[in-house]
Formats: sequence, C-alpha cells, structure tokens
Amino acid sequence: PTPQPNQRVLCRHPFQERKRANVTPTKVVPLHQLVFDGNNNNNNNSSGIVMETTTTIDDTKRYVQEQLDSLRPDILRYTNPTPYKVSVSSELFAFLHELWQS
Repeated sequence: PTPQPNQRVLCRHPFQERKRANVTPTKVVPLHQLVFDGNNNNNNNSSGIVMETTTTIDDTKRYVQEQLDSLRPDILRYTNPTPYKVSVSSELFAFLHELWQS
C-alpha cells in the first residue's frame, strides 16, 4: 500500500531485522514514474508505448540540484559526514531478504 500523509507507517532497517520504527509522514513524494511500458503493445506490435514524455537535460540537472540543496549540510560535508539513514517498508524488507536468500 502507498503511504499516506499523517498516517503511521512501520519502517524497518534494510539489513538489521530487529531495528524498526513507526513514523508518521507529513509529506509523501512518489519516487517512481512509469515512462515506457514495454508490455503494453500498441496495435499488436512489440514496441510498447511511451507513458510520459521525458524532461530536458537542463530540467533534470535543475531537479537534481534542488534535491541536493534540500539535504542537510552535515550529511554533505566531506569530513566526518553524518550518516544518511534509510528505512524500508515491511514489504520491501521481506522482498530484499527473499532475494538474498535465493
């Protein structure tokens, strides 16, 4: 299920099974956008269809710079940077561990 703002979500450490925390996001930003669907055939040919137009390289560079500017300075410093913590959903945790064990 997609997380919703102001609704509690169980987050897990991607590698350590016992580390987990409940968080309540104030904002949810989708990270994935389908651009090309190779399985959706148009007129029975194998080319698939474009789901969304791509952005220009300048727009992409601007977006990346905005994202970097939003990070705290202590995470970006070269000397002794603060670790950037990453958590995953229970579903992604289970999927990752299933892949590692297969």
